[in-house]
Amino acid sequence: MEMRTSKPYKTMKSILKIKTNSFLDTYKKNLFSEAMWKVEVEGFPPFYMDGNSAGEVKMALKKKLKKPKEIVSIKRIQKTDWKKNVMDRIAGKEIPVDESEEQVKQWIKEETLTDDLLVDAIKNVMKERIKNG
Repeated sequence: MEMRTSKPYKTMKSILKIKTNSFLDTYKKNLFSEAMWKVEVEGFPPFYMDGNSAGEVKMALKKKLKKPKEIVSIKRIQKTDWKKNVMDRIAGKEIPVDESEEQVKQWIKEETLTDDLLVDAIKNVMKERIKNG
């Protein structure tokens, strides 16, 4: 009878450990690869990108833009918010615009823009930004 020096089969414990670790690694990769980021760049409407982190999205944008300082913000959003925004745009709903911006444009067209009106418009914009966070 011949004796074996090495075990041909791994123990059940070691098999489970390997399977569990590989499952956890895959789960962690998929958990963050599905993150959506709302990106605001100066001069463009907000758009959405996939990425693992805000830093990764920012680096990808820096490679594509001529002036990377034009990136205003990168915020993580839920997929439901993204879907709602897309459906609203498809349905033709308009994205709300600040009323004070419209007032200023109207005053410029009418050539009735004064310092007092401009100061009031700036105050309204600041109040809206503080209120929205």
